[in-house]
Amino acid sequence: MLIQEKLTIRQFAVLALLSMIGDMILIYPTMITYSSHQDAWICSILSQPIGLCILWLIYKLHQTYPNLSLIEICPKILGVWMGSILSVAYLFYFLMGTSICIREVGDFMTTQIYLSTPIRAILLLFVAALTWGMLKGLESIGKSAEIWIPFVIVGLLILFIFLLPQAELSRLKPFLNTPFFSMVSSSFRGATISYGELIILSMILPYVKHDSHVRRDMMLSVLLGGALLTSLLLIALLVVGPLLTQHNIYISYILAQKINVGNFFQRIEALTAITWLISTYFKTIIYAFGFVIGTAQLFRLKSYKPLILPSMMLLFAMSVVLAPNIIFYTITITIAWFDWDFTACIIIPSLLILIHRVKNSFKKRRTRPSADAK
Repeated sequence: MLIQEKLTIRQFAVLALLSMIGDMILIYPTMITYSSHQDAWICSILSQPIGLCILWLIYKLHQTYPNLSLIEICPKILGVWMGSILSVAYLFYFLMGTSICIREVGDFMTTQIYLSTPIRAILLLFVAALTWGMLKGLESIGKSAEIWIPFVIVGLLILFIFLLPQAELSRLKPFLNTPFFSMVSSSFRGATISYGELIILSMILPYVKHDSHVRRDMMLSVLLGGALLTSLLLIALLVVGPLLTQHNIYISYILAQKINVGNFFQRIEALTAITWLISTYFKTIIYAFGFVIGTAQLFRLKSYKPLILPSMMLLFAMSVVLAPNIIFYTITITIAWFDWDFTACIIIPSLLILIHRVKNSFKKRRTRPSADAK
C-alpha cells in the first residue's frame, strides 16, 4: 500500500461529515429551492433516505475489494484496459471536483469579503494551504479534522439559534404547492449533490483501521450532515422566504448578516464564512488526496508525494480557467454537475457491483463441476 498510516474510526467519521457539508453550507439551500420553492424543506427531508441508499451503494462497492481504493477496484472488476479507462474518468472527476471547490472559495471571498483582491491571490493562498496539508499526510488531515469539527458545529448552531426569532411559518405556505415531479426531481437532486459526492470516501476507506462499526459510524455522521443541511435550508425559508433563498447563491452568509441581538450581538457573518471555509477546506483536501493517490495507484508508483506539487499546480490552473466569472459557474456548471454526479456516483457503482456479482456467479458455476467430478 502507498500509505502506511491509518485513520481511526472517529477521524474517518469526522472527515465524512465535513465532506458532506463542505461547500454545501452556502449553496445547498439555493440549489434545492430552485425547483421546489417553499416545499424545498420537504424535498430535503425526503432526500435523506435516498442519500443513505447512495452511501450504502458506495460502501457495497468498497466491500467488493476492502483493501483497495476505487481506482484499484475498477481494473479488478472490468479488466486492465477498461478498468484503467474508467479509473482515468474518475481521476478527472476528482480533479474537477477539487478545482470547483477551490474556485468556489475564490469567488466567494472576492465577491463578498475581499472585493478588491485579485481572485488568483485568494486561489493561490488556498492551494498553498492544501499543499501543506497534503505533504503532512492523511493521518495529520484526520487529526486536524477532529480539532476543527467542534468549531464548525458550533458555528452552525449559533446561526440556527439566533435566527429563530426572525422565523415566520407563513413563509412556508402554501404547503405542497409544488408539482409532484418537481418535488421528486428536487429530492433526487438534493440526495445526489450532497450524498453522491461522497464517492470520494472510497479512496480513503482502505486506510481506515478495521472495525465492525465503520459502516454504522459513517452512516450516522453523514446523516448528521444531512440534518444540518436540511435545518439550514428550513431556517433560510423561514427567515427570508423561498424567493430570496432561490436567487441568493450565498444565502447562509446573507442569513448571518441578519442576526442582531439587542444591537450588541451582530455582524457575525465572518464566523459563518470561517465555518464554511473550514468545511470546504477538508472536502477539497479529501478530493485532492483522492486525485493524487489515485494517480499514483493507476501508474503503480511507489510513493504519491512526488505528485503533490505538480498536482497542486494543475489544480490552481484548473480553478482559474474553470469559468470566466461566477455567473457562468452558477448557470452552466452547477446544472451539468448534477448529471455528472448521478453518473459517477450512482450509475457506474451500480454497474460495477452488478458486474462483480455476475463474474462471481460464473466462477462458482465453473468450480462446481470440477468439484463434483472429484
